[in-house]
Amino acid sequence: MTLDQAVWVAPERMSGVPCFRGSRLPVQKLFDWLADGVSLDDFVSEFQIDRNAATAVLRAAGTSLCAVATKPQTSGRTLLAPDLT
Repeated sequence: MTLDQAVWVAPERMSGVPCFRGSRLPVQKLFDWLADGVSLDDFVSEFQIDRNAATAVLRAAGTSLCAVATKPQTSGRTLLAPDLT
């Protein structure tokens, strides 16, 4: 499943907050619940979200984080590289 298939964003609905397609459930809630120790299976069961949609969101977030983290910043360091100076 692609991210476009998993998530919708509309400025006139939910103030443009990304939500799982077919619902008004903000994508952020997935990250909040996982951070609180809730399993992915419990999350999809609780909110009746397609597990493939939740996985697509997590994969996209991981890909985005890795792209940003490895991109050299204006200082010449990467985002996650330690400052050894």
